[in-house]
Amino acid sequence: MNAMRPVWVHSSLRAQHQSLRRKESLHMGAIDHVFHYQGPKQAQLWLDVHRRHAPVSANHSFEDIFRRIALQSAQELAGQSVHVVALGPGGGEKEAWLLEALRAAGCKLRYTPVDAGMELALQAAEAAAPFVDHEILPVVGDLSLMEELPGWLERYPAQETRLYTAFGLSPNFLPSTLFNWLSGLMRERDVLLLSANLAPVDAPQNAPQNAPQNAQDHYRAACEAILPQYNNPETLRWLGQVLADWGIQGLLEEPRFHLRPFENILGFCLQTKWLSDARFEWEDEPFQARTGEVLQLFFSLRYTPEKLAEALLSFGLRLGTGHTTPCLQEGVWQVHRNSPERPRN
Repeated sequence: MNAMRPVWVHSSLRAQHQSLRRKESLHMGAIDHVFHYQGPKQAQLWLDVHRRHAPVSANHSFEDIFRRIALQSAQELAGQSVHVVALGPGGGEKEAWLLEALRAAGCKLRYTPVDAGMELALQAAEAAAPFVDHEILPVVGDLSLMEELPGWLERYPAQETRLYTAFGLSPNFLPSTLFNWLSGLMRERDVLLLSANLAPVDAPQNAPQNAPQNAQDHYRAACEAILPQYNNPETLRWLGQVLADWGIQGLLEEPRFHLRPFENILGFCLQTKWLSDARFEWEDEPFQARTGEVLQLFFSLRYTPEKLAEALLSFGLRLGTGHTTPCLQEGVWQVHRNSPERPRN
């Protein structure tokens, strides 16, 4: 392990920005997801959830689809200079598989992990180090605030093929937020590898004899069948840690998961309620909440391939080749920018 590693830290992590996000979280009744990944404690709790409950840890078919998309991308980019930009890589395991395949295909590699958590960005850099030619300079910052990232990346050689990965973002961002940002980030020649958590709508084991015939009802029933995957002590401990850190855990009910729509995409939503009327100073301003008012801690969206393609298309992006697990609970695709239509003669 490299004892000393330089890191770029974005201004979105400065104290005044973080204070504003904390204030907005309580006033808007929804905790910003970035706070679930910041600091050593949160990073460790998230990694524990991933090790214990991420399907990729127990079901080899989940690892297989990421290795297949990595091999396919490596074959297409063989021998080129490639800059892999990992958006929210977490521990960086999937990106390491990609870099290993690209290296084996004779690519000269540059790697930039971009994560909201310092510990996770550093871990992603360490996982990638054996495969990368250039020094790894992680970027730490709140992805939803990093509008400068496209310009910042221009410091690197223009002839390098830029390959983005977004292997864990689609569940925790609204489609209008994430896909608009990705569309603005990608140049026409860039490629994005995007994963999505899926509702197993067509999986035989999730289609009982009394399954609903309406497509939307079938979609909801498929989501409800896998809701228990989220309701475990490790996940609740991770997502509840922010309440303990902020000193408000004792003022709220035990959080519970619900299923609800977000921009026409169903998601698992963790919510709690204020136990009684609350009034206190929060980030140097008065805050008050009434008994029973809802505070949203977290959401995780479940797409279908069709809903994902439709959402991307709204922002000038299209699904390319991809792979889904046999249980239809996860998929990963190449994503490209739609070329502008040429005028007809």
